[in-house]
Amino acid sequence: MKRTVLTILSIAFFMIAFSQSDNTQGSVTYEEVIKFDIQMDNISAEMQAMMPKENRNSTILYFNEDESRYENLEKKEDGLIDEESEGGAVKIMISQPENIIYRDLKNKRTIKQTEFMTRVFLIESDYSNDVWKLTGNQKMILEFPCQEAIKNVDESEVIVWFTPAIPVSSGPAEYANLPGLVLEMHTDNGDRTIIATSIDLKKITSDKIQKPKKGKKVSSDEFRAIVEEKTKEMGGDGSSTGTQTVIMKISQ
Repeated sequence: MKRTVLTILSIAFFMIAFSQSDNTQGSVTYEEVIKFDIQMDNISAEMQAMMPKENRNSTILYFNEDESRYENLEKKEDGLIDEESEGGAVKIMISQPENIIYRDLKNKRTIKQTEFMTRVFLIESDYSNDVWKLTGNQKMILEFPCQEAIKNVDESEVIVWFTPAIPVSSGPAEYANLPGLVLEMHTDNGDRTIIATSIDLKKITSDKIQKPKKGKKVSSDEFRAIVEEKTKEMGGDGSSTGTQTVIMKISQ
């Protein structure tokens, strides 16, 4: 009985603390991970072992109750693996462009600025029809109570965890439109994850949440077609997953 009372009191104090603070603006730092499975013929076992297995990137979301902006926390240099062999040099380059996604939370519109093959594109779209299904599962992330939601995108199940304790309908990359901030995302059977590593609830200045303006305006379908065409021309494999575009160029 005593333990039950203490638990109830702890929850009460927890909720009072949230209600007394401004949880509608701040920033969240995430770690975004994309896993690879690169298989090549006619290379040494040592080279195969050196193949990149994943790409890690630190990102940040600035938000208030009206808008948000998600971007890379720092510019990451391209990775390069190089091996000389009898058949010539084998080179693998992983390029991670700088991407920005701005979200108008009132009108449910996004503006994405993304770099691809030295070109910059600006993609505007509506996400009002983005529908999630709540599972009822719950857990704590960084001391915030979270709920699980799922949806299917291109035959892949997307799982997110959001917290109503931060009542802002935003999140990292494409994942938002829920009654709370998204702190964790898994898709492609775990081949892509975005997980919050820190949360800072403080006033955000207007310069942190500006609309991206640089780039050629294209639709989402037009941009996807450009990525597929150019990647095939490189003779490699490319994927565009949300705002995270990773290009692998393999040459011998």
